[in-house]
Amino acid sequence: MLKKQQFVVIGLGVFGATIATELARLGQEVLGIDTDEKRVDQLADTLTKAVVGDVTDHQTLEEMDAGDYDVAVVAIGRNIEAALLATMQLREMGVEKVWAKALTTQHRRILSKLGATRVIGPEFEMGMAIAQELNYPMVNNFIGLGDEEFIVEIIASERLADMTISDLQDKARVTILAIKREADTRIHPPNKFRLRENDQVVIAGQLSELRDLAEHL
Repeated sequence: MLKKQQFVVIGLGVFGATIATELARLGQEVLGIDTDEKRVDQLADTLTKAVVGDVTDHQTLEEMDAGDYDVAVVAIGRNIEAALLATMQLREMGVEKVWAKALTTQHRRILSKLGATRVIGPEFEMGMAIAQELNYPMVNNFIGLGDEEFIVEIIASERLADMTISDLQDKARVTILAIKREADTRIHPPNKFRLRENDQVVIAGQLSELRDLAEHL
């Protein structure tokens, strides 16, 4: 069972409210903060605690013991200054993991310099996902790990049928993490495992290697 954690979500617009609500549904302790009383009221019965507060005021975060939380999500919308101040203050208070939403490339850069451990660009990341899927239609899903490393899920084509894991890895320096065949899932399948058409194949590797592999799919 996953260890229960305490999350503070700052900014309860659509993005922040979605994160906070889902974390609460998963059984985590969630403190939600927003300057808009209406947004706070809407989530009062869903989250562990929801409060109205101005996070640009360092005292506000201290009064809420924000520094004691395991993870903070700064999901503030258009107020870039507030997002920067909240990120900086949360890191200074000792929060180890601070995820922050960025609106622009410059915003991403500043958040990183202020200590955000993960910078989220919802529109940017969604755009990247759509572009990757359009460019590589065999890619069913993918996760970016940073430094051009990805985990991708592909659907095995007729070209891959009867090919072994070893054959596939000869095409590019990638790692086959799992194969799902109907209701059966193999984690780290052996090199002699043979693929069938329509197998779901989960692969990890550098973008350059995955591009090399795509030519053989």
